[in-house]
Amino acid sequence: MGGGVLALAVRGEEPAGRREAASRRHTIIIALVCALCSATAGSALGVLAQPPNPDRSADFAWTTSAALDAARRAETRARAAEAKTRAIEEQLSAAKSRIDGLSASGAAQELADSQEAERLGVARFMKDSTALWGDERRRVEAAIVRESRRNGLDPLMVAAVIQVESRFDPFAVSGVGACGLMQLMPPTAQWLLARNLKPAHLFNPVLNIELGTLYLAQLLDRFGGDMNQALIAYNAGPGVARSLKRGSKAYQRLARYPKAVLAAYKALLTSPQQIAAR
Repeated sequence: MGGGVLALAVRGEEPAGRREAASRRHTIIIALVCALCSATAGSALGVLAQPPNPDRSADFAWTTSAALDAARRAETRARAAEAKTRAIEEQLSAAKSRIDGLSASGAAQELADSQEAERLGVARFMKDSTALWGDERRRVEAAIVRESRRNGLDPLMVAAVIQVESRFDPFAVSGVGACGLMQLMPPTAQWLLARNLKPAHLFNPVLNIELGTLYLAQLLDRFGGDMNQALIAYNAGPGVARSLKRGSKAYQRLARYPKAVLAAYKALLTSPQQIAAR
C-alpha cells in the first residue's frame, strides 16, 4: 500500500481525497466571490434605482408651487401698479389740460373786460393813482367790469364809489379802520365771506372789489333800488340809513356822500371831448 502511494506521487498524481478537498475549496472560493460581487452590484443598483423619499418629494413640490404663486402675485401687483400709474398720469394730463384751458380763457376774458373798462372810461380816475400800475391796473379795471356785471351794477357807479372812498389807493385806511379801494370794514367783509378774514386781506384790490360790489348790490336790493339810501347805508351803515329822517341835520350831513358819488359818476359819463369843449 505504501508502495502504491509512492508510485502515484512519482507519477505526479494526487490521491482522490486531496483532489476532492481542493475542488471543494475552489468551489467555495468561487461561490464567495460571486456572492460578494452580486451583493456589491445589488447594493449599487439599489442606490441607483431607490425611489425618492415621499416626504422630500412633497416638500419640493410645495416649494415650487409656492414660488410660482408668489411670482404670479408679484406680476399681478406689478400690472395693477402700472395700470394705476397710467390712470393717474392720464388724470393729471386731463387736469393740466383743463387748467391750461381755463387759464387761457380766463386771461382772454380778463383782457376783454379790461378793454371794456377802457372803452367805458372806468380808468379815467385811475390815472391819478400812484399805487396802481401796469398789470395791476389792468386787473383792477377788469375786476370792476366783471364784478359789476356779476352783481347787476353799473361799472361807472362802482368806479365812482372807489374814487370817493379811496381815490383808487388800494392801501387806504380810514380813521375808523375801513380798508382798501372800496373802504370795507373788516367785520363787514367777514360777514360777506362767512369766514374769518384778516384786515390785510382787504388790501388785495381784486378781493376788495369783489366784496365791495357784493355789499353795494345787497344794500341796493335791501332799500328797494333807492341808490341814494343804498349809498348812505354803504357809508354809514344800514341801521343808520333806516333811522334817518329826511330833512334832519343827520340826513343832510350823510347825504353829502351819495351826492359826491353821483357827481363822480356824472363825470365819468361825460366824455373827455365834452370836458375839453367846455
